[in-house]
Parts: sequence; C-alpha cells; structure tokens
Amino acid sequence: MLRLDTDLLRSRAAAIGDGTHAEIARRAGIDRSVVTRLFSGTVPSLFNLTAIAWAYGIALDDLVPNAETKAEVPA
Repeated sequence: MLRLDTDLLRSRAAAIGDGTHAEIARRAGIDRSVVTRLFSGTVPSLFNLTAIAWAYGIALDDLVPNAETKAEVPA
C-alpha cells in the first residue's frame, strides 16, 4: 500500500524551517488538512505527492518507498 515516508518529509521540512503541517502545506501549495491526513496515514494522491516532492526536492521513490525498501534487511 502506498504510504508517505513521514519521517523523511518531517526531516526535510525541519531542515529548512518548516515545522508545522501548515508550513509544509504552504510550501507545497496544498491544503493543510491534506498534509494532516497524509501524516495520519491516508493514501496520498499523485497530485499531492508530486507537490510535496517538488517543494522539498525529494524523489517520489524516496517519498513513497515500497514495503521491501522500507523493511530492515537482516545482516
């Protein structure tokens, strides 16, 4: 299932001084309620993903990793 990597987004946003959902939304040009829903686990639309990815310079593959790349690989 498609899920936003909120840890990555949160760290990129914090690095440039965007600490709230409202600041992330403003930079990405989307509604604050959309950002709040994404952080709570709602499946993102391609439009919203693209807006966030462009705003923070994050590749879509990194912003929405598949389950295998997100899982820990045993040593």
